[in-house]
Amino acid sequence: METVLVVDDEQGILEALADLLREEGYRVLTASHGREALERMSELRPDLVLTDWMMPVLDGPALIDRIRAEPSWAGVSLLGMSAVDVAPLRVQYPGIPFLQKPFDIPALMKQVRKALDGKRAASG
Repeated sequence: METVLVVDDEQGILEALADLLREEGYRVLTASHGREALERMSELRPDLVLTDWMMPVLDGPALIDRIRAEPSWAGVSLLGMSAVDVAPLRVQYPGIPFLQKPFDIPALMKQVRKALDGKRAASG
Protein backbone atom coordinates (compact mmCIF):
# COMPACT_ATOMS: atom_id res chain seq x y z
CA MET A 1 0.00 0.00 0.00
CA GLU A 2 1.43 3.37 -1.01
CA THR A 3 1.70 6.08 1.64
CA VAL A 4 0.84 9.74 1.07
CA LEU A 5 1.75 12.46 3.57
CA VAL A 6 -0.68 15.38 3.30
CA VAL A 7 0.56 18.69 4.75
CA ASP A 8 -1.80 21.65 5.12
CA ASP A 9 -2.48 24.15 7.89
CA GLU A 10 -6.18 24.36 7.04
CA GLN A 11 -7.75 21.53 9.04
CA GLY A 12 -10.81 21.18 6.79
CA ILE A 13 -8.67 20.78 3.66
CA LEU A 14 -6.32 18.41 5.46
CA GLU A 15 -9.15 16.15 6.59
CA ALA A 16 -10.94 16.23 3.23
CA LEU A 17 -7.79 15.30 1.31
CA ALA A 18 -6.92 12.56 3.80
CA ASP A 19 -10.41 11.05 3.55
CA LEU A 20 -10.36 11.19 -0.25
CA LEU A 21 -6.95 9.52 -0.50
CA ARG A 22 -7.96 6.81 1.99
CA GLU A 23 -11.06 6.09 -0.08
CA GLU A 24 -8.76 5.65 -3.09
CA GLY A 25 -6.79 3.01 -1.18
CA TYR A 26 -3.76 4.94 0.03
CA ARG A 27 -2.28 4.89 3.54
CA VAL A 28 -2.42 8.53 4.66
CA LEU A 29 -0.35 10.47 7.15
CA THR A 30 -1.19 14.10 7.97
CA ALA A 31 0.65 17.13 9.27
CA SER A 32 -0.45 20.72 9.82
CA HIS A 33 2.92 22.31 9.00
CA GLY A 34 6.35 21.43 7.64
CA ARG A 35 8.04 20.67 10.95
CA GLU A 36 5.32 18.19 11.84
CA ALA A 37 5.67 16.68 8.34
CA LEU A 38 9.37 16.06 8.93
CA GLU A 39 8.52 14.29 12.20
CA ARG A 40 5.99 12.08 10.38
CA MET A 41 8.54 11.30 7.68
CA SER A 42 11.03 10.10 10.27
CA GLU A 43 8.38 7.71 11.62
CA LEU A 44 7.26 6.28 8.28
CA ARG A 45 8.78 7.22 4.93
CA PRO A 46 5.96 8.22 2.55
CA ASP A 47 5.92 7.53 -1.17
CA LEU A 48 4.47 10.98 -1.86
CA VAL A 49 4.33 14.29 0.02
CA LEU A 50 1.39 16.50 -0.96
CA THR A 51 2.12 19.87 0.60
CA ASP A 52 0.54 23.26 0.85
CA TRP A 53 2.89 26.14 0.11
CA MET A 54 1.99 28.82 2.66
CA MET A 55 1.98 27.46 6.22
CA PRO A 56 3.19 28.57 9.64
CA VAL A 57 6.18 27.06 11.47
CA LEU A 58 7.83 25.59 8.36
CA ASP A 59 6.36 26.43 4.95
CA GLY A 60 6.22 24.39 1.75
CA PRO A 61 9.48 25.69 0.21
CA ALA A 62 11.44 25.00 3.42
CA LEU A 63 9.87 21.54 3.67
CA ILE A 64 10.77 20.73 0.06
CA ASP A 65 14.33 21.94 0.62
CA ARG A 66 14.70 19.77 3.74
CA ILE A 67 13.32 16.71 1.99
CA ARG A 68 15.66 17.21 -0.95
CA ALA A 69 18.64 17.65 1.40
CA GLU A 70 18.08 14.31 3.19
CA PRO A 71 19.61 11.41 1.22
CA SER A 72 17.30 8.81 2.78
CA TRP A 73 14.29 10.66 1.33
CA ALA A 74 15.71 10.87 -2.20
CA GLY A 75 12.95 8.73 -3.75
CA VAL A 76 10.00 10.54 -2.17
CA SER A 77 7.73 12.12 -4.80
CA LEU A 78 6.61 15.70 -4.22
CA LEU A 79 3.40 17.48 -5.17
CA GLY A 80 2.69 21.10 -4.23
CA MET A 81 -0.56 22.99 -3.87
CA SER A 82 -1.18 26.68 -3.31
CA ALA A 83 -3.83 29.36 -3.45
CA VAL A 84 -1.29 31.75 -5.01
CA ASP A 85 -0.43 31.70 -8.70
CA VAL A 86 1.51 28.47 -9.20
CA ALA A 87 3.18 29.45 -12.51
CA PRO A 88 6.19 31.08 -10.78
CA LEU A 89 6.45 28.09 -8.42
CA ARG A 90 6.77 25.73 -11.37
CA VAL A 91 9.72 27.80 -12.60
CA GLN A 92 11.33 28.09 -9.17
CA TYR A 93 10.86 24.37 -8.39
CA PRO A 94 11.20 22.51 -11.70
CA GLY A 95 10.18 18.90 -11.61
CA ILE A 96 7.58 19.40 -8.88
CA PRO A 97 3.99 19.52 -10.11
CA PHE A 98 1.72 22.13 -8.52
CA LEU A 99 -2.03 22.32 -8.17
CA GLN A 100 -3.76 25.70 -7.99
CA LYS A 101 -6.29 25.87 -5.13
CA PRO A 102 -9.15 25.41 -5.44
CA PHE A 103 -8.63 22.37 -7.63
CA ASP A 104 -11.02 19.66 -8.66
CA ILE A 105 -10.75 16.12 -7.34
CA PRO A 106 -10.08 14.45 -10.71
CA ALA A 107 -7.13 16.81 -11.30
CA LEU A 108 -5.74 16.00 -7.86
CA MET A 109 -6.08 12.25 -8.31
CA LYS A 110 -4.51 12.43 -11.77
CA GLN A 111 -1.47 14.21 -10.31
CA VAL A 112 -1.23 11.79 -7.36
CA ARG A 113 -1.34 8.77 -9.67
CA LYS A 114 1.17 10.36 -12.06
CA ALA A 115 3.61 11.10 -9.22
CA LEU A 116 3.33 7.58 -7.81
CA ASP A 117 3.52 5.95 -11.25
CA GLY A 118 6.71 7.91 -11.90
CA LYS A 119 8.14 6.74 -8.60
CA ARG A 120 7.35 3.10 -9.42
CA ALA A 121 8.89 3.43 -12.88
CA ALA A 122 12.08 4.95 -11.45
CA SER A 123 12.47 2.20 -8.85
CA GLY A 124 11.55 -0.74 -10.95
